Formats: sequence, structure tokens, C-alpha cells
Amino acid sequence: MLHLVHPTPGAHADSPSHERAGIEAIRLAALEQYEILDTAPELAFDRITALAADLFNTPISILGFIGAEQVFFKSRHGLEATQASRGEDPAAPVMMPWLRAEFANGFHAGVPLHDPDGYELGTLCVIDRRSRQVDEQQMRRLRALGSVVTDLLAMRLAARRALAQAEIASSEVDHRAMNSLQFVASLLQLQSRASASLEVTQQLLAAANRVLSVARVHRTFSTQEAAGRVPIAAHLRRLCEELSTSVGSEIRLEGADEVDVPKEQVLPIGLIVNELATNARKHAGDPITITFRRLAEGEYELCVLDEGPGLPAGFDVAATGGLGLGMKVVNALVAQLQGRLTAHPNPVGRGSCFKVVFPVA
Repeated sequence: MLHLVHPTPGAHADSPSHERAGIEAIRLAALEQYEILDTAPELAFDRITALAADLFNTPISILGFIGAEQVFFKSRHGLEATQASRGEDPAAPVMMPWLRAEFANGFHAGVPLHDPDGYELGTLCVIDRRSRQVDEQQMRRLRALGSVVTDLLAMRLAARRALAQAEIASSEVDHRAMNSLQFVASLLQLQSRASASLEVTQQLLAAANRVLSVARVHRTFSTQEAAGRVPIAAHLRRLCEELSTSVGSEIRLEGADEVDVPKEQVLPIGLIVNELATNARKHAGDPITITFRRLAEGEYELCVLDEGPGLPAGFDVAATGGLGLGMKVVNALVAQLQGRLTAHPNPVGRGSCFKVVFPVA
């Protein structure tokens, strides 16, 4: 006969069926917020089940979380099964049917795992295929290990909520930064119209475009739902459309891989495109083509191509002493990406190609 050692059932055991159904719905909602069901094994929980088995000198230990129909084994020591059918009797241990079927003449000792509101999330138990006895000291240790599990769950939940709040705050900061940068860019554009010097006008417009490029990135961050990464093709497509309007040129995105790029790389990518496209517009005219792809070697490749007169004789992207401000900015941004910048003829047979290759962050 299966020998069971389990704490007394909770106060809801004698509730009418409709009340139990309501309580069960709330309990499942409480469990869902921990995002623990059907997840991969984790070393922290595996250590707890291994320690529980060692303390009781049992071959099997299970850390299970109670879903709607099954008990999901988040961690299991000495057992191949990954889940068990749960019982419907609120007055009996939740895994009673499975335990009776699998360990009819064995031993089971378990402690329930409760959330701060008292709802049962799961169980930590030890199992032996032969009958045996345990003492109160062993049960205290098992309850202590159960408390470690619930503490881990609480810390994970608190960290997840803190991250969500930080993302909301970050989005708000990005939104405000975008508005401020757009205002600065507007002032620069107004100032450029008031200047009598063509060179000053061009420099002010270039500065306005740089500020707008940063503003575009902050706008992307403020509306991006995926934490930490940005779909680069969509971002570059929007950037090309807005650059085309601002500089009065045809700037198109072609052959961009649909990959998500870490946020810390998006700003330098956008600024590089802004500088190289602006330079191409100035020296080569339409059309200007942007490409972005992921290489097999774990790197990204960004290209800005034009169909103008081509590179001047002796042009060297590394000889920063003879380059203008725009190319100096590009070199600094490429260094920030830990990448390589090269310039060579456009493969179509006319114009130039500026290529940036940098590692995936």
C-alpha cells in the first residue's frame, strides 16, 4: 500500500463545486504570472530536487507545478516522466492518482508550494518504491527547501516586473528625447534658411539631418515592443523614406535581411546610413541603394551604393586626415561597432560602394 506523508489540505477543500471552480481559476492565474509551466529545466531547481533526494535518501524527487489538467515537472531527480495527471479531489494530494498507479507499494512525502496569497502553485516531493518512515526533522527540511523554491519564484517575478517597468520608463524617455531632437533639428533647418552663405546652409542642413537620424532611432525605441532588439529592415526602410524626403533624392532599400539587431547597434547603423547617403547625394546623385544582410560568419554587412562618377583616384577611407567631417563621423561609428569600412567600385559597373562589416552583438 502506498504510504503518504503530506500536509493537511487547505481550507478550500469543503467549498461547494462552483466556489472551487472560481478558486481554481484564480489559482491558475496566480501560477501563470510566474511563467513556469512547460519551461526548460533550470540548474537552480535541479539542485533543490537533488538535495531533497539526498536528505531523505530516496531515489526520486520531483518539483511539480499544478496546471489545469497536469502537474508539470519543472525538475525531476531519478525519473524520466515529465508530467503527471492531477487528481480532482481537493482533499487529497494533487498527484494521488499518478502516485497510486506508479508507486502502489511505495512511499511519498511532499510539501505544497504556495504563493503569498495562499494559492497552491505546486509541490516538492520525494518518492521511494518501497515503504518507509520519516521524522519531523526531515519534513522541516523539506518545507525549508519548498520555501527556497517559492523565494526563487518571487525573485524571478519581481525581476520580470522591474524589467517591464524599466522598459516603460525607457520608452517614455525615448519618446521625450525624440521630441526634443526633432525640435533642435527644426531650429537648425530654420537657421539654414536665414543664412546668406551656401556653405553655412549646407553645414546646418547636414547637422539637422544628423539630429533627425538620432531622433528616428529614439522613435523606433519608443514604439518597439521586443525588448532589446529591433527589426532592422523595417527601421532602414523608414529611414530611407524619410532621408529621400529630407535630401530630395531617391534612396532605396534593397535586399535587406529580416533580422533583429540589438538596440545598441541600431543608432550607429542609422547614423552611418545617414552620413554615407548624404555624401552620395552630394557627390553622385540618384539613385542611392542601401543593402543589409547577415553573413554566415556571424557578422552583418551594410552597403551604401551609388551610380555616380565613382571614387576619386587615391581615395582611402582609412586616411582620415584628408577626409571630410562626414567620413570622419562614419569611421568613428564603424569603430564603435567594432567593424571594418571599405570603399570600392559599385558591382553594377558605375559608381561606388561603401561597405561596413561588423560582428553580431
